[in-house]
Amino acid sequence: MAKTALKGGGPLRHARRVAWRKVAEEAVILDTDTAHYFSLAGTGLRAWELFAHGRSPSQVAAALCDEYDAPPAAIAADVGELAAALRKEGLLEPA
Repeated sequence: MAKTALKGGGPLRHARRVAWRKVAEEAVILDTDTAHYFSLAGTGLRAWELFAHGRSPSQVAAALCDEYDAPPAAIAADVGELAAALRKEGLLEPA
C-alpha cells in the first residue's frame, strides 16, 4: 500500500478547506466543510508541517530521514500510508 502511495506521488499540500493549529506538540486539524476534527502528533505532526510546503511524500520521507533515527524504508512506508490516509479524508490535495 505504501509503495503505491509513493509511486507517482507528486507534491501535496494542505487542502484549502482545512484549518489547523499546533497545540502542545499536536496538530489539531479541522475540515471546515464537514466540521470533523483530526489530530497528529510526533512524526505525523512533522510530516503534516512538511506537507504545508507543497512537498511530495518522497520529499517528506527524505526530510524525516534526516531528522529521525529509523530505517529509511520504514519512514517511506509510514509517510506513504499517512499521505494516503490524509488524501482519503480530503486533508491533502495535489499542490
